[in-house]
Amino acid sequence: MPLWGNSTSDESRPKWLIAGDYPANNLNECFADERGWVLRHKDGTEEVLVAIGGLAGAGTTDVGLGNATIVKVHFTSPTLGTSVYGTFVEVQYNEKVDVKNLAATLVVDGSVSGAGAFVGYAITTSASNKVGFAFTTGASAETLTIPGQTIVGLITDTSTAVASDLVFTSVEVAGANAEGTGITTTTAVG
Repeated sequence: MPLWGNSTSDESRPKWLIAGDYPANNLNECFADERGWVLRHKDGTEEVLVAIGGLAGAGTTDVGLGNATIVKVHFTSPTLGTSVYGTFVEVQYNEKVDVKNLAATLVVDGSVSGAGAFVGYAITTSASNKVGFAFTTGASAETLTIPGQTIVGLITDTSTAVASDLVFTSVEVAGANAEGTGITTTTAVG
């Protein structure tokens, strides 16, 4: 079994990285670009962990990098206040992406009967492997859940017209904290 993927059929990030393992091995900060697998450090510098040739051609989905794939979705905090606006959901990709026209949305379910769902709107994202979605929480205390779904809108691989992955299942939804680790898929509002 290889320690990382290097084709459009296997885009697995380096297997020795661990989610939330700062300062040097944080899986959540790893993405692919034309250089290979890259780790972004807290200070913003990028380190090529695995140099891979032949990854140019990111403008297609069958050669080079292929299209960016969702690897994790999570709330940015385990608790939120009522009636507050913020970037509360983060979608992480295995490559850098661009949000086109800031029109991408996703749905967050609330537990208050009859109150309906919340629509999170993508904030400005360019050349990042993370897209934040912002919304206003409800006026009542409740539990929020991120269901598996298809993001509506256009998110492309950075500097291309190649559409990135917009579909995620409950498998990609991680826990409700800043690193997205754990198994819970809810966050409390109150």
